[in-house]
Amino acid sequence: MIKKNKNNITKTTITIIKNGTITTPDGFYAEAIASGIKQKNKLDLALLYSNKTCMVSAKFTQNKLNGESLKWTKKIIEKNNSCKALLVNSGNANTAVGSIGLIHAKDIAKDISKKLEIKPREVALASTGVIGIELPMNKIKKGIEKIELGKKSGKKFSEAILTTDTHSKQIAIEIKSNNIVYKIAGTAKGAGMIHPNLATMLAFITTDASLDKKWIDKTLSEVVNKTFNMIDIDMDTSPCDMVMLMANGDDLEGKIDQIHPSAQIFKDGIYIICEFLAKEIARDGEGATRLIEARILGAKNNTTAKKVARSIISSLLIKTMVKGKDPNWGRIISTIGNSTSKMNEKKITIHIGKIKVYDKGVPINANASSAIQEMSNECVLITINFNEKQGTATAWGCDLTEEYVKINSEMTT
Repeated sequence: MIKKNKNNITKTTITIIKNGTITTPDGFYAEAIASGIKQKNKLDLALLYSNKTCMVSAKFTQNKLNGESLKWTKKIIEKNNSCKALLVNSGNANTAVGSIGLIHAKDIAKDISKKLEIKPREVALASTGVIGIELPMNKIKKGIEKIELGKKSGKKFSEAILTTDTHSKQIAIEIKSNNIVYKIAGTAKGAGMIHPNLATMLAFITTDASLDKKWIDKTLSEVVNKTFNMIDIDMDTSPCDMVMLMANGDDLEGKIDQIHPSAQIFKDGIYIICEFLAKEIARDGEGATRLIEARILGAKNNTTAKKVARSIISSLLIKTMVKGKDPNWGRIISTIGNSTSKMNEKKITIHIGKIKVYDKGVPINANASSAIQEMSNECVLITINFNEKQGTATAWGCDLTEEYVKINSEMTT
């Protein structure tokens, strides 16, 4: 693509890197082991580290309950805006266990700092899994001792952070701009307790670019609001969620900020990473068989469009409608009415896939059989056009199945 700037014309490209992982950007390394937190010898302890100090930008859960590992990470980022390492454990959330939880977090940071010969405040932590159970520190300490350094085991890192996910989620891209190459990579976990406003998920992004802190904080916030905050599985949020970006570029003169020629293309790259991971989380919802995409057009503003899109993918009736391949557009228009302060159904059109099922106050029942066929697709697209102004939004969710009930009724037993 060609991007025009004030002073010149810059040729820029974005390419997805085949088999890319969180360690694809230069200077990042990872390793993961089975420490015994999970059963059946599953990977559950993952270390990511950089050979240079990383500038960090992060977004955290809006749940008022915060996990102790998350509290530790919040604190070091607020004080230092940087880190060199990240340790993630899965299978245990280190949440709602009392003051011992923060003591454990500090001890883990100290153990990692000794292993890497860095300071504890340079170690970020994340925990995900069952709430209300103390971390098995003996297993974790022994596990940290076994972790081998210097490996680019990005795929293993992505597998070790999973809980009820059915597969790992990872992507890497290469950006060429002004004859400079930047790499960005991301990985995430999440399959249950997912709801807009940063749900029960972990997402980590790495890049070898040099970034301005103020600019990337604003950019990440904007992107997260359009991606991770626009997914839903079960309308529950978790106390451990975070999206964390680590940038280890040290080119002070070439630092990307709002006036840098590569600012927009780099922001586009961050969006590609986050949208891909957000959709993968929604697609991998516990027991899910289909991805739901709600696309809102022509609303009076983006805020209204966003609210309607989130309501569509959060609705239990619509989730079950998709599961049963039932083109019950009445559930869709009813949800619209519940999520807006004002609506004119005589202007609204509704499509399921490519099939129009409602046209400005008139149902098109003759299209029902065609709509059923559209609902057999792996991704079921619901498009709502208010035909009023220019507001748009997109959100992603999944169907609701019997398997979801089974998974969550046996979570601790």
